[in-house]
Amino acid sequence: MGCGFWFALLLILIGGWIWASNYGITVFSFYRDWPIIIVIIGIYIFFKLRRRILWRKRSKK
Repeated sequence: MGCGFWFALLLILIGGWIWASNYGITVFSFYRDWPIIIVIIGIYIFFKLRRRILWRKRSKK
């Protein structure tokens, strides 16, 4: 599973969460909580890049 799969899954989950909040199913309010989405995406990218750097270091040995 590549990076594209996880990013697509993340977008689907975020979109579903926002859609459910429009119907009152969740306690998420996009206008109030949108920074959380940015933080989650940033953490995901950070760990993805960190994993890639560690993998390159291990493959050079």
